[in-house]
Amino acid sequence: MWRTLWLLWTAVILCVTTMPWSNFKGHSHWANIGWIPFYDPPLTLFDILANLLLFVPFGFCYVRFRQSRQRAATWLRPVLLAGLLSASVEFFQVFCHNRISSTTDLCSNIIGAAIGTALALKGRKPS
Repeated sequence: MWRTLWLLWTAVILCVTTMPWSNFKGHSHWANIGWIPFYDPPLTLFDILANLLLFVPFGFCYVRFRQSRQRAATWLRPVLLAGLLSASVEFFQVFCHNRISSTTDLCSNIIGAAIGTALALKGRKPS
């Protein structure tokens, strides 16, 4: 069940962060990227919270379905996967007219996955 939820939530993340696909263009918009995390505009509290909350279920469901015995691997995998997914989405957004890529989004997504991982580990029964 947790694996299915994780896969579905990953699909939700992909849809929410890349749609509408009609705005994808064949050329990049490197000048529109916010390179400095939590500094470069456009910076809104709503955007940061939305990105955090979008990735909390990602980390939570991943830990629940993996049930790894190694604590370091349990922390590392969902955070790295969130970083990879987020970086891929932000790169896609570089080629969209209606999206602005930023390292703030990347950092917020990774922090959100780490929060979800922490919540899942806290709720896990000791082995």
